[in-house]
Amino acid sequence: MRATSQRMKRRPNTKPTAVLDLSKPGHLSAHEWLMRSTTGRSPLFRAFAIRRKGQSLLVGVETISCNYLVLRLSLTSKRLTWRYFISYPDACKCVRG
Repeated sequence: MRATSQRMKRRPNTKPTAVLDLSKPGHLSAHEWLMRSTTGRSPLFRAFAIRRKGQSLLVGVETISCNYLVLRLSLTSKRLTWRYFISYPDACKCVRG
């Protein structure tokens, strides 16, 4: 008879990292842009981390050329800024604060 250990199942993180009010134009615009750029046949990015910071949405992404960026999407205007990172852990650290 062989002894087996039962793996503990990790509970998924149920706390939202970014809550948007899609009735607001800026929130809806950011949501729609993010969905268009990360889904579909040829996504621009692969999102791996997201957090709301004030009136901005921080999104850690990996590009198709394996670069890591943190995008800052404004929730009050149509503005996008980004910052390059050398590694995935550095980009995650920036998003998670």
